[in-house]
Amino acid sequence: MFGIEDENRRRLEELAGRIPRGVPQGWQEFSFAVGGLLYIGFSETYTEKLICISSQSQSLIDCETGAKAYCDENYDEHNLIACAQELGDEIVSIAGIGGGGLRLCSEAGDFLERIAPYWPQEQVVFMPKYASWYSKPEQCSVIFEDYEIRACGFSRCGRYMAACSASDLKIFRKLSLPSE
Repeated sequence: MFGIEDENRRRLEELAGRIPRGVPQGWQEFSFAVGGLLYIGFSETYTEKLICISSQSQSLIDCETGAKAYCDENYDEHNLIACAQELGDEIVSIAGIGGGGLRLCSEAGDFLERIAPYWPQEQVVFMPKYASWYSKPEQCSVIFEDYEIRACGFSRCGRYMAACSASDLKIFRKLSLPSE
């Protein structure tokens, strides 16, 4: 039994080792150091806006420009929702330390998956256009690594994705192609 587990572990480590690291082709990255990051959530109405809640404050980030603006703290950890005056009456679903989840796939067929081949460290793998890191690891990208990933996911429009831990937040913006 242990021989099968060891063989499978070696196979997965070898596949994970073939996944390139960094910003996927066609995307731009914004990085933020956020002490005590608790939750993030994308607006459904203003899909380029991301609420970021930390132990110190709440901010609204424009994923198109990377601009960060502090706003009044207004979130509910039990119902995993947040509000920001700049978003009007919208109630935003949040994900993070207390649970919840963001979209793990986009309409374009891009996926995010959390893997832990080197546990306790986790990785967030970006898999473009229905590619799988199991069968085509070279087409994928490790976009985030840390020991405690709080949340990761796409905005409703799929042009933005985010991943975070207790201290770091990375936001990715899909670059426009000439035909778009």
